[in-house]
Parts: sequence; structure tokens; C-alpha cells
Amino acid sequence: MLFQKKTITQKLRELSGWGMQELPETLRVPPQGAHRPQEQFVAIEKATLDELAFAIVGIEVQVAQARRGLSGLRELYEQARKRGAAGTNTVAEVFFSGDFTEVAK
Repeated sequence: MLFQKKTITQKLRELSGWGMQELPETLRVPPQGAHRPQEQFVAIEKATLDELAFAIVGIEVQVAQARRGLSGLRELYEQARKRGAAGTNTVAEVFFSGDFTEVAK
């Protein structure tokens, strides 16, 4: 077949000015307690607006977790540098060997 019909998701991605170039083909809809005990994967074109909303909330939770992880790693790195650590030092050396002390606050 030379020409293939575009999927709804492909058509949505092409809508000018909507910023949907990275729109996924499927949504991960997280579990919803007893109502929906297991996660589901739903094709965009078959997703209800409620499923879109649940998928958005699930992604927001993941983003918040990633931000907290990033913040913790950044703080660990900055504290190590304040103690005079070099790039080759390990976290265990910097914080538990007694060889490094904070030099700047």
C-alpha cells in the first residue's frame, strides 16, 4: 500500500499551534482504587475525557517525584562541593569518611 491513512493521533500532532507534536499514541491511566484496581492503557482516539484527566494526574505525580529526586541530587552535589570534594570522590567518602568538612555556607 503506497498511501496509508493517517491515524487520529497523527492528525492531532499536526494541528498547528497546539504543541502536540509529542502526543503519545496511548495513555497510561493509573489505578483508581476499587473502581479501577489496575492501570490501563488506552489509545488516544478512544480515550474519554475522564481518562485524559486521570492520565494527566498520573504524569503530574511522576513529574513531581522526578523533581524531588532532582532536587535531592542537586543538594547532595552542592553539599559535596561545599566540602571541597572533587569529581572523583564518592558520596560515601565525602559524607562519611571524616576527611571533608563544609567550607562555605
